[in-house]
Parts: sequence; structure tokens; C-alpha cells
Amino acid sequence: MTDNGFQNSEMSFLYVTVPDMEIARVIAGGAIREKLAACANVLPPMTAIYEWNGDVEEQNELIVILKTATKSASVLAKWVEDHHPYDVPCILELPLGRGNQPYVSWLQGQLGS
Repeated sequence: MTDNGFQNSEMSFLYVTVPDMEIARVIAGGAIREKLAACANVLPPMTAIYEWNGDVEEQNELIVILKTATKSASVLAKWVEDHHPYDVPCILELPLGRGNQPYVSWLQGQLGS
């Protein structure tokens, strides 16, 4: 714990893009029910522009941010991949540094860690 009330979190975000709210709910709710994520944020639609099979594609997507223990991130990523409709889903781990102690403790408690 540092002087300003922050502690090392040993937590990570998984940044996941999904095609719609239905899939966002499947990914977020399932990961939480399985105790692989403490909570999730679903961000509003954005436009994704990318190349796929030689064509430039454009579609709306949502972002799901899953909060998990760093030690569980790879298990959560595999679970998301298994429940995701894309052939190549975007699943990126972002390790977190410090966080405010009460919130970090709550996150860890949701995961049983």
C-alpha cells in the first residue's frame, strides 16, 4: 500500500470487441458467472475499419472490458475465444498497475482471490 491509498492490483483488463449487445451480454455475463471476471464494462458502438481477406471492411462493434486477476487472464481469454462468434476475435490483455485499495479488494473478492 502506498501513502495515497493505492495498492498493487495484480489485475488485468481484457479488451474484447464484439458485434452487438447480445454477444456483449453473453461474454460479460458468462465470464462473471464463471468467476473468470469480477465485472465488465460495455462501451457504446464504434466503427471498426480493418482489412480481412484482402478487402477493407467496416462494421459497428462494441467494446467489452473484463476485469480479472492477472493470473487468470489467459484462462479468461480462452473462455472468451470459445464463446465468441468471430473467427479471429480481438482479445487483448492490459495489465493494471495500482488501484484504490477498496476497489481492488472488491475486485479480488469477486474472483475469490
